[in-house]
Amino acid sequence: MKLIYNDDIMGDIKEIKSIPVVSFALIVALVLAILMLIIGILTVIFGISMFSMMQGVSFMHFGAISALYMIIIMPIIMFIIGFIVSAVAAIIYNVLAPRIGGIKLELE
Repeated sequence: MKLIYNDDIMGDIKEIKSIPVVSFALIVALVLAILMLIIGILTVIFGISMFSMMQGVSFMHFGAISALYMIIIMPIIMFIIGFIVSAVAAIIYNVLAPRIGGIKLELE
């Protein structure tokens, strides 16, 4: 089967030649931190509800420190790790894209 590319059917195909490292790393890190915050809140809510269903177990057994860790510390850690990893990924992309070709996107 042969693919026929028709300019009327397909839009312009553009290639990402480089990625701005800081802005890419910042947006990825923020998304990861927000997701970790949501996961942390859900973990605390379900953790409290699970412990409260047990006979004689209160929120103090779950621990305020665990809640603090899941809601505050983990999103900060995820932001830092996400920023570093995505910045390294953008740098590697910027080095490799001119040599092997970048990601091609079809834009309408």
